[in-house]
Amino acid sequence: MKLIHFGLALGVMLLAGHATYAQEYKIPVENAKDGQLILEDFVGDLPIEGYDGTEIVITADHFEKTPDQAKGLKPVYSSGTDNTGIGLSVNKDGGRITVQCIVPFTKDVTYHIKMPKSLSLKFSRGCERSSTITVSNLSGEVDIKNCQDIELKNVTGPLVLNTISGNIKVVFTEVSKEKPISIASISGDVDVTLPAKTPAELEMSTISGNMYTDFDLSSDEDKDNIRRVGGNKIHSKLNGGGVELKVTSISGHIYLRKS
Repeated sequence: MKLIHFGLALGVMLLAGHATYAQEYKIPVENAKDGQLILEDFVGDLPIEGYDGTEIVITADHFEKTPDQAKGLKPVYSSGTDNTGIGLSVNKDGGRITVQCIVPFTKDVTYHIKMPKSLSLKFSRGCERSSTITVSNLSGEVDIKNCQDIELKNVTGPLVLNTISGNIKVVFTEVSKEKPISIASISGDVDVTLPAKTPAELEMSTISGNMYTDFDLSSDEDKDNIRRVGGNKIHSKLNGGGVELKVTSISGHIYLRKS
């Protein structure tokens, strides 16, 4: 019994020594429509949500609490200086806001980000830090480079999405006509849902996968609508043509759906 009690006491001591907690950090945004949020090197799954506010709100869960013995000292990381208290380095340059995660990828920290929905987003991280990134309710431009899954829902701005070994799933509520859209995966599936009446100049290609759609890519009235079919590559006009939409995968399937 004494051994059991000692083991329990030791476990409590270890947990107390590495206590974790949730903390929030806010960044004011003066002009979201012309601004850009750049996120670098975030660890683990990362949900990003657009909303109608004027601040970037970053919540860190399971962040390791600073021990009492470190009172008056600053945490030191090999990749930068923490100026937020939650393992992040923030730099503002006009409307451009860069947030770099500087905690080691071995730490079990989870972040959640809320941002003004019209703010542009640029996200990148190395494969050693990669996991699923989920983005919802944004109308600004989105540029994502990730090694694993990318999931987008209720997005309306221009997109550039790239993943190495993950799947990509995008659900559009409407499609911006301002800039071309590019969605690419090397070894994963790509699943895109568009409003049925989206006007687009479509290009889809895959080397070893298949392509599936419920859009009408050709009609008797327009034999030239599909300009090239072959080698798992297709060009087509959707609803008469419009924004350039390029969807590619090297070894995965492509699914193009109507909403």
